[in-house]
Amino acid sequence: MKLIGLLLAVASLRGGSATSIDWASLGPRIEAMATTGEVDEHVTDFFRLKHTFKPNGKPIELQIFDGMSEKQKIELTCAFCDLGAAQFLSWFNAGDSPAVIVDKGVNLCLDLNVQTERVCRGVLEMFVDMFYYILTERNSTEPVTAAEACGFLVFPTCWVDNPRYQWTLDLDFLGPKPTPETPQLPPAGSPVLKVLQLTDIHVDPNYSVGGNGDCDEPTCCRVDQGAPVNSTPAGYWGDYRDCDLPVHSFINLLEQTSTHSDLAYVIFTGDIIDHGVWATTTQYNIDLINFFYDQLKSSYNVPVLPIFGNHEPHPLNVFTSEEMNVPPEISSDWLYELAVAQWEAWLPGQSANILKGGYYAYEVNPGLKVIGLNTMFCYPYNFWLMHTTFDPAGELIWLANELLASEQANQKVHLLSHIPGNSDCYYVWGKEFRRIVDRFENTIVGQFHGHTHNDHFHLFFDPTDSSRASGIGFVGGSGTSYSNVNPNYRIYHIDGAYDGSSYRVLDHETWYYNLTEANLGGETVPPNWQKLYTFTESFGVASVFPQDMYDLTLRMINDTQLFQLYYSYYVKIGDPSLEEGCDEACVRKLLCKILTSVETDYTMCDQLLPPLP
Repeated sequence: MKLIGLLLAVASLRGGSATSIDWASLGPRIEAMATTGEVDEHVTDFFRLKHTFKPNGKPIELQIFDGMSEKQKIELTCAFCDLGAAQFLSWFNAGDSPAVIVDKGVNLCLDLNVQTERVCRGVLEMFVDMFYYILTERNSTEPVTAAEACGFLVFPTCWVDNPRYQWTLDLDFLGPKPTPETPQLPPAGSPVLKVLQLTDIHVDPNYSVGGNGDCDEPTCCRVDQGAPVNSTPAGYWGDYRDCDLPVHSFINLLEQTSTHSDLAYVIFTGDIIDHGVWATTTQYNIDLINFFYDQLKSSYNVPVLPIFGNHEPHPLNVFTSEEMNVPPEISSDWLYELAVAQWEAWLPGQSANILKGGYYAYEVNPGLKVIGLNTMFCYPYNFWLMHTTFDPAGELIWLANELLASEQANQKVHLLSHIPGNSDCYYVWGKEFRRIVDRFENTIVGQFHGHTHNDHFHLFFDPTDSSRASGIGFVGGSGTSYSNVNPNYRIYHIDGAYDGSSYRVLDHETWYYNLTEANLGGETVPPNWQKLYTFTESFGVASVFPQDMYDLTLRMINDTQLFQLYYSYYVKIGDPSLEEGCDEACVRKLLCKILTSVETDYTMCDQLLPPLP
């Protein structure tokens, strides 16, 4: 098969490797191990060469990748994924029960040293019923293939070449695009709205002060992970390693943000639940979500406009919609019902769309509508996309209709979405979303995101003129320090509520505290929250309008010092990230993020950025 040939090629490439791996026999050995179930130590030694394996969107890093080209890494990764997925599918097709599949999967997970036993079992038990249902439903029409599964599991590294995922919306009903308007700064002295963004809080009730911050599981510093061994104990106010936010740090964050007494409203762009992805339950998530929103209600006397993150459901990442009509025990109905109960105080009259698919449209005032999207329907790790592919939940057509109504009412729109359209969003959904954003360039005047845990922005471009930036998305960082960043929040300065307001973002500022300093102070000294930067001042730009931000990006391509300033804010001057720095590949990656509006469409990157050697 393809894997064997690929491994032989890699063997030739790495003939001088110091490892003891017999590359020529590795492919057949893996196939034999998967077929017989008998452990082959030669194979397990190969997987134990990994540096790390964390599930927060980070790639599997294997020492064997050192020295390979990107193309070779991709081919090898997808070949291994295909092999593993084919093994799970063979168990299903052989008639194994969910319990048997879990047991076999745990054994394979442990044999390959992927994770600890409780992580392997916890994750497999969470997902097996959903997968069993999807595979059963699909077998009646078009069975799921290994390559198809890997197109979701390892997107965008691996690709799904299947017509069922190549769909296009009929948007003719929208009519022609109006002539684009050139954004203008408002007259001096015009009213300004101040809007707070919280995102990616990841509260961990199991955080253990003094605990083990250097574990072998997806998140650390938890009460059941023992004492640290040859490593620094977890800090009181949080930890730079793969650890989430202690409850007392979350309360301190709310106390700090509530000192901004002139806020118009608050936006929360998702992710409440911690990264203990193997240990959540429906009830655990319900209790933590209720606690989170109850704390927000007691902290702010202004509306809070929230959306879902990928960690809110159990299991994480997977969202159904009303149209899928799946059994209640594997549906997201409980989460939507919980959201209606908690959000009703802030979003009256929005229950129908929230129950349908977790989205809404709310008029902040007659001139401004805020649309909260559920971008889990674009998220490759939402495996329900293998069940319902075409515009899941009807969200994009709904969005287009909402925007058309706003355009006709001369109303401006802000979009809230957890996942930025250019990052971790499945390319077909992202492509159609970009079409809608372009059509309503004059109506959508701001997009606000979370998910990445970093502080940055990305641009949309006129499809007929790539030199003209036509839209912008702002990514607000994270309340958690997971991983190697400081906790932060953002405040936006927005053209205010008056006749003729553009409601565009005029500027924004990021506030943070330094974890090293805070932990040295300990329990008795509150963190030193301070302003990290104000965008226009730090970067010397007249505005944060799309074209000014594009001009800034072009300057950063050729100005190393300017880019390093951007990088320091990107990681919120997290001490470990600053120490690690940003090499040539990192620089290209972050600049490409700015220039990309649809994941896998790197046209602007290739046009403007020099290729890596």
